[in-house]
Order: sequence, then C-alpha cells, then structure tokens
Amino acid sequence: MSLVPCRACAHKVDTSAEACPGCGATNPGRKMSRQQSDLIVLLIQLIVGFALVIGGGTLVWNAVGPIVKAQLVKPAH
Repeated sequence: MSLVPCRACAHKVDTSAEACPGCGATNPGRKMSRQQSDLIVLLIQLIVGFALVIGGGTLVWNAVGPIVKAQLVKPAH
C-alpha cells in the first residue's frame, strides 16, 4: 500500500484506490487514464493500417502497372 500522487490533482492516494478523495478522478494511481491509453492504441492501429494500405497499394501497382501500360501502348497495325 504505497502512496502516489493523483494524476489529476497530485493529492496523495493509495495505488489500489478506485477514486481520488481530493478530486474524484478514477484510478488516480495510474499514470494515464483509460481514455488516454485507448487513444494511443487507436493511433498506433491507424498508423499501422495506413502503412499496410500504402505498402499493399505499392505492391499491386508494381505488379499490375506494367500490364496496364503494355495494354495502353499497343503497336498500331
């Protein structure tokens, strides 16, 4: 049962406290709130998803691009 400062108001609270007696913040012993950690996870997922879409698009373009260019530039008979 160690005391740590509340992340919202710096009032000393127990690490297992569910709410701060000073300001009422939930899980006051945690460094980040659940919303902040969920936002970080969402941003990481968006970055990875965007990278996959760009990488996949590049691979498809490199595979299909020459075929499309060859069809567009047909020699005249």
